[in-house]
Amino acid sequence: MKKREAVLIYMELLSSLLDGPKGPTRLAQACNVNYGRIEGFTGPLLRKGLIRSAATDGQETFSITEEGARVYEEWLGIWRKLPLD
Repeated sequence: MKKREAVLIYMELLSSLLDGPKGPTRLAQACNVNYGRIEGFTGPLLRKGLIRSAATDGQETFSITEEGARVYEEWLGIWRKLPLD
């Protein structure tokens, strides 16, 4: 099985959060990433301000920021222009 590039996982993560906040388990499932690896993807996005984290009743959830949505839309525009057929 071919390993996906990190940028694709980042974009899947941002895309998933466009649907609304998710906890780490749901986020890992949506991106098809091992739960143990999800922190390695959320950490950099948190530091760059593309997602935010909140805790409700001790449960962590992630949501996309306006900047994260903007970056995702820019990336999607570029992706659609590439000859990937």
